[in-house]
Amino acid sequence: MHALAYQHLDVAQLRGAIDNNDFDIIPVELAPGMPPLQLLTGDFADLTTVENSTPFERGVRTVIPLYQSVLHLLVRDDVSLEQLRNSGEEVGIYVVNDSHAGRTFVDLVAARTRILADNVRVLDTLVQGEPEAIVYFGPINPSTTPWYQPGYHLASLADAGPTAAEFLREGISLLVPQMQATTIPPLTYRLPGNERSLQSLQVSTLLVARKQASASQVYHLTRTLVEQKALFAALEPDIFSWVSEHFDREQLNFPLHEGARRYLERDEPGPLERYAETINLLVYLGILAATGVAGFVRWRSLRKKDRIDTFYSALLTVRERAYHEPAEDLLEELRALEVRAYGLLIEEKLAADESFRIFTELLATVRAELRR
Repeated sequence: MHALAYQHLDVAQLRGAIDNNDFDIIPVELAPGMPPLQLLTGDFADLTTVENSTPFERGVRTVIPLYQSVLHLLVRDDVSLEQLRNSGEEVGIYVVNDSHAGRTFVDLVAARTRILADNVRVLDTLVQGEPEAIVYFGPINPSTTPWYQPGYHLASLADAGPTAAEFLREGISLLVPQMQATTIPPLTYRLPGNERSLQSLQVSTLLVARKQASASQVYHLTRTLVEQKALFAALEPDIFSWVSEHFDREQLNFPLHEGARRYLERDEPGPLERYAETINLLVYLGILAATGVAGFVRWRSLRKKDRIDTFYSALLTVRERAYHEPAEDLLEELRALEVRAYGLLIEEKLAADESFRIFTELLATVRAELRR
């Protein structure tokens, strides 16, 4: 696992606190100039942390949001935001960790609102006292401030003027949906500038993993972070106090890892439970349909049986008339009766079943009697 500098994530301490045989966490050093996500896409590490404003990259998946990274804007003591805006000179800015949120703030927000200057130069390295401003996105942690440089003071975005301050408070999410306005309360830090409340910005920092990372290991990691939150919050309260399994997945720039999703959806009803009422209704309708079809078939069978019964009666009547009527007339009547019966059979108004076989046998018997 790789942890960003100044983010206070002590991987070694975290590793010692985890009592789990399903996975282990091993610190990985970042090569100079290598973006954190390149560690994952290059298979140098399985886990790292990135801001949720970072654009999507293939092969990267979210494990869980860790904490809120808040903008800490440091301005050199010998200048002010108003001087930076009005000087017209080039302003040097150093973005700690070269974070995407910091770059976004400089490229989009600062340029649009002129909170810093029109002519901005981002410095690659931090030289003491050189940059006019330092941009740092990280958790609010008054006990540890390695990102602070002597000779600088914390500045508020409200100092940009009413129009820019309103945009940064209300309209920032239109440009960067994952970035929201926030406030650092007064006296949070024992640093110059925080004697008052500081209007700022925040973005979620995600724990991300390689897509190919073991689903089982990511499942157990997610479970450990959620279920042992109290332990981790005691170690790093500014980071793990924010951990929660309840978050808006649609706001993630990286989809959930399969292992994390399995854990987060562990208590959700399965397909059968989710659609139980619909399934019950379909089964009920199926039974009704089957009952209706069976009833219709039975009704048709009874109708056909009623028809064959009329032929039985006609044959028996012909037999009774044989004693006092000419046989030739009765045989002709039998032929007409036979033609009619087979016609109904062809039209499927009579069934070729046992009843029809009995009819044909009785017909043959009566015909034989008349020919004697």
